[in-house]
Amino acid sequence: MLQLQKCLFLNVYLYLVWVVVVGFFLYVKLDLLGHLTRYLSLTVYALLVVIEFARLYLGHYGNLSCRVPELAGFLMLSVLMQMPLVSFFLFNTYLLSTPTELILHSTLFLLTMSEIVLSFIAVKRASSLAKSIYLKCTKDKK
Repeated sequence: MLQLQKCLFLNVYLYLVWVVVVGFFLYVKLDLLGHLTRYLSLTVYALLVVIEFARLYLGHYGNLSCRVPELAGFLMLSVLMQMPLVSFFLFNTYLLSTPTELILHSTLFLLTMSEIVLSFIAVKRASSLAKSIYLKCTKDKK
């Protein structure tokens, strides 16, 4: 699906910028944050770095090779892990977010929302294609 691939391509570059900028601002604000907020924000940042890398890999591989398990993994990581973690950064008032961070978080949030919708459509198309190939193979064996 071309639209999903475009979103994933844009997300790779946004991810690189996001890692550097948010990492820098977290380092600068570390002494200003409360004890619990400091550890939560560092944990969520580390989780997002790892999950986003795995999510983008699954999305690219699943979309380009039209593989249902990878696309489903991408969709589940997006809905169950990515959205709550990005929402933590976007909607937490105790993080003392700067306008630059808010713009990056909201862009990542909106891009992830569009990827969820597009990946759902891509999973439906890939599963119907896999089903038709399977049915054709079973028909040819008879």
